[in-house]
Amino acid sequence: MDGYTIIILVSLLLLAGFFAGIEAAFANVNKLSIELKRKQGRATGKILAGFTENPSRFLATSLVGLTITVVIYSILLAGFFQPVWEASTAAPDNVPMPLVIFLEILLASLAMLFLGFFIPRAIFRSRPEALLSFFALPISVVAKPLYIIGNLLVSISEWMLKYLFNVRILETRESFTRVDVEHFIRQSQQHVGENQELNTELFENALSLAHVKIRGCLIPRKEIEALDIKSPIIDARKKFMETKLSKIIIYDTTIDNILGYIHQLDMFKNPQDIESIIHPILAVPETMSAIDLLSKFNKERKSIAWVVDEFGGTAGIVTIEDVLEEIFGEIKDEHDEEEFVEKQIAEKEYIFSGRLELDYLNEKYSLDFPEDESETLSGYIINHHETIPKIKERIIIGDYEFDILNVTDTRIEMVKMKILG
Repeated sequence: MDGYTIIILVSLLLLAGFFAGIEAAFANVNKLSIELKRKQGRATGKILAGFTENPSRFLATSLVGLTITVVIYSILLAGFFQPVWEASTAAPDNVPMPLVIFLEILLASLAMLFLGFFIPRAIFRSRPEALLSFFALPISVVAKPLYIIGNLLVSISEWMLKYLFNVRILETRESFTRVDVEHFIRQSQQHVGENQELNTELFENALSLAHVKIRGCLIPRKEIEALDIKSPIIDARKKFMETKLSKIIIYDTTIDNILGYIHQLDMFKNPQDIESIIHPILAVPETMSAIDLLSKFNKERKSIAWVVDEFGGTAGIVTIEDVLEEIFGEIKDEHDEEEFVEKQIAEKEYIFSGRLELDYLNEKYSLDFPEDESETLSGYIINHHETIPKIKERIIIGDYEFDILNVTDTRIEMVKMKILG
């Protein structure tokens, strides 16, 4: 037996591993990532996307390639061991032929199973996208002639299922699943910066909305700002001014009997009573998912809903803002008041928010900041320093010493101030 046959046998083992590997990789690859590559115009994305559009035919093609390779491997292997068989029969000690054949088949099978199947599948399964992208062009070249056979076999199988077993095959393109999206996010997290990490977090929060029940994001009944429908309109005006809310819930006798809500803009119509300006409100169960509620808000063109518990009573109120905060975190509106830090830690030492206004500090703490140069403490320090300082940097301006505690790209958030002298 010459060396060429050995080279061919080894090549067939590698080829079998190639077909087994791409089959495993195709079953584990993220379809969304492939589609994004195709949208970006990448050649590998276009090639692989063509395979994902017809998964059954691609898998049939790889199986045809694997089967043909194994058959050729078996035929050549039989020829390779033929001299061994002849030598064993002619041997003086007359080695049993069945034992020789069994050992040869065992060794050949183990070589094919491990080198041509298990190991390649494990390798391709560990990095399916990278390896499929790397072998995209070879796969395309090898698959073209085999695709004819694979397509024929799939067509015959579908015909048999349809006409012999009465099984109908629906030709639908496989859509992207939640698993595809989550897998894509996990891969993206390994190659992104701080800003992209925030976008990834928002993406994950949006995906989790399907599992978030509105009972987890509602305003509980004890915190609802509401009025009885029989209340005079002046009470509604006072309620809007006190709460600074844009909507007030209206009920009849008890909070468990909510009728709707009134909007602050309705006050400009000079209504005589609450009943004339009441708006209907959606009623939803507390077990509804947040994503279903968003869909309902969009369909009904509403932004607030009455959440009903299992006994028909009021569990709370939920707004579209409450749901969106599950994605984006706390959303501040025009009525939310910012909390500024102002704390005296010693006789002449303070901790201040950089956004505190100078005139406020002068008046409350008897300081003498020039109010014509800047409006805020942050602006005052930056104007004198001529740049945004770094954290822990110490700056002295006149009789004031500032230690920078926290900064952003555009302003000073927190400082420790000491009055010198």
